[in-house]
Amino acid sequence: MRNIQLIQGLPFKVNPIQDITDTLPSRFPDPEQIRTAAQITHISVHHSGVEGGTIQGYADYHVNTLKWGHIGYHIVIKGDQLFQTNDLLTFSYHTSSNNHYTIGISVSADLTKRPMSDVERNNLYAAILTVMDIFKIPPENILGHNEYPDNNTSCPSTDMSRIRNDIKTIQNQMEYAKSDEFAKATAFTIANQILYMANMLNGKMSDGKEATEGQKAWAKAVLLDLSPFMKERGLL
Repeated sequence: MRNIQLIQGLPFKVNPIQDITDTLPSRFPDPEQIRTAAQITHISVHHSGVEGGTIQGYADYHVNTLKWGHIGYHIVIKGDQLFQTNDLLTFSYHTSSNNHYTIGISVSADLTKRPMSDVERNNLYAAILTVMDIFKIPPENILGHNEYPDNNTSCPSTDMSRIRNDIKTIQNQMEYAKSDEFAKATAFTIANQILYMANMLNGKMSDGKEATEGQKAWAKAVLLDLSPFMKERGLL
């Protein structure tokens, strides 16, 4: 399962996922058997534990020092970019004794020394939501490395309860964005903004003050930008 695409409808902007699996060190043939999608029920969240590390470096250590078949993680967040680093069905080593049913997602950072940035958090959430959508994983099955049985570690050194709660909130936002109620609210907002611009063009601001010539010119330009759209739909 390669070249995965971001889940649609995210309420924030992130870059498309880049699949760099083929550029990373690995052992051939793969010593582990491929998994089925039905086997994957959980997500394991990690941090790399170092600042300034590279995905190539992690893969080199896992393959050439630890003698694993490939990098341990399936997805890595590096700054503002999401990288797929394994086929999602690949069995990889990232959460001892719990690898057969988990997808490993890692933030390239030392989260014992600093919190995740907003950009890193958005990318982590995008990765989690995408994997949840692919494998139909519920929020309660998103666990930190240290929350799995037989894993005595501080990784990922971040608040997993917050992550699970944030994910539930985002899921609710995404569901609402698909509702008829949201569509109607958006339509009314558009209509109100057009009326606001029309009033400004006529010289009246919403607070009752007179619009300046610059504001009138801006309102006219915005409204005229809608002309091609309106003509295409036979509204002009």
